[in-house]
Amino acid sequence: MTHPDTSQMLGTRPADDLHADALTEWMAGAVPGFEGPLAYVRFAGGHRNRTYRIDTPTQAYVLRRRPADPPREAIHPIEREYRLLEALQPTGYPAPRPLAFCDDPAVIGDPFYLMALVEGRTLWDETMPGMTPAHRREHYDAWIHALAALHALDPGPLALEAAGFAPCRLDHKVRHWTERSEARVTPELARLADWLPVAPPQTAATTLVHGNFRLQNLVFSQEGARVASVIDWDQAGLGDPHIDLAYVLARWVSGTDLHPGLDEVAGPESGIPTSEEMIARYRQASGREAGAALDWHLAYTLFRLAMLGQAENPAHSATLAATAWHHAERAGA
Repeated sequence: MTHPDTSQMLGTRPADDLHADALTEWMAGAVPGFEGPLAYVRFAGGHRNRTYRIDTPTQAYVLRRRPADPPREAIHPIEREYRLLEALQPTGYPAPRPLAFCDDPAVIGDPFYLMALVEGRTLWDETMPGMTPAHRREHYDAWIHALAALHALDPGPLALEAAGFAPCRLDHKVRHWTERSEARVTPELARLADWLPVAPPQTAATTLVHGNFRLQNLVFSQEGARVASVIDWDQAGLGDPHIDLAYVLARWVSGTDLHPGLDEVAGPESGIPTSEEMIARYRQASGREAGAALDWHLAYTLFRLAMLGQAENPAHSATLAATAWHHAERAGA
């Protein structure tokens, strides 16, 4: 079995921080059918958990390990991510198939797990250059339908509480970001920091939420527009489905002069749906209405993105804060 060069599709970079001999020995005992030798490369991205492609003469795998230098915000235990993928397998949802978990630091220095590799295409640019308008639209439809399908899963049979999941507390999330804002607050961010905690929306029915349902975390089939796999579940939790929908829609409404929002390039000629069309398609696929609660979540999502980007690009951060306040006003601010 040979594997195509996916470095351009998946975004890989050289890696030299896995202990190949120890990893080979561990995989020989833990992974049915494993036959070395192995070679590996680290995928680009993955600021929270480091991700590697492992190739052998007959199989390809993906290895996930925790970050070398965890950021200030809490990192969910990688064991929890593995248990979630296990729980998702009987549902048929397109998530990676976990193979084995290792909590012995003597192997590569950190806890890690292996999963089966899903060959496919990762699209890094949300404008999807090089596609026809019709093909582009098919990919947007697949994106929003994959989100609706996730929120349609009944979290009860997944028994996620046993894996360490608890309902998401919006007040905790808002407090985390408003506390961070004290160090570098602007007037625009300050009014959001004041308003968000006192105006949380009524929570919709609790669903499994991915937490980072961006285009780059979808692996599309080699042909067509089918979502073959949804990856990077380290921010998943139980909560209001508007959390995910707002994160998707932020790319439509958060444009700047240098980086237009997708609403600015949407239309029949491009094949890119507008944010309102994406909302309508989500509503049709999920049966869920999106009203003032979505605007609150958009305001919160854009506030969070403004906080993350303030140090690197203050002008972009200010634009995000202004757009966030627009949605706050729509939500009743």
